[in-house]
Amino acid sequence: MRIYNKLIFSLVIAFCAINIVLAFFGQKDLSVYFLAQALAFFIITLVYSYLNTRARAALNSLSLVIFAGFLVVALIKVMEIMQK
Repeated sequence: MRIYNKLIFSLVIAFCAINIVLAFFGQKDLSVYFLAQALAFFIITLVYSYLNTRARAALNSLSLVIFAGFLVVALIKVMEIMQK
C-alpha cells in the first residue's frame, strides 16, 4: 500500500470513529465535530510528514484552510461567551 493510500485510509478511519463517538454521546453542535476532525487531521498529517515535497505542499495548503476554519469557530465561540 502506498503512503498516500495509508494517509487517506487513516484519515477516513479517524473521521468515521470521531463521528460515531460524538453521535453516540449525543453531540449536536457541528463546531465540535469540525474541531475534533481538524485536530485529527493535524495529528495524522504530522505522522505522515515524510511525504515528498509536492504532496507536503498540498497538505500544507489544506492545513492552512482547516486552521483558518478552526480560528473562525474559535472566534465565534469567544464572541458567544463575551455576549453573555
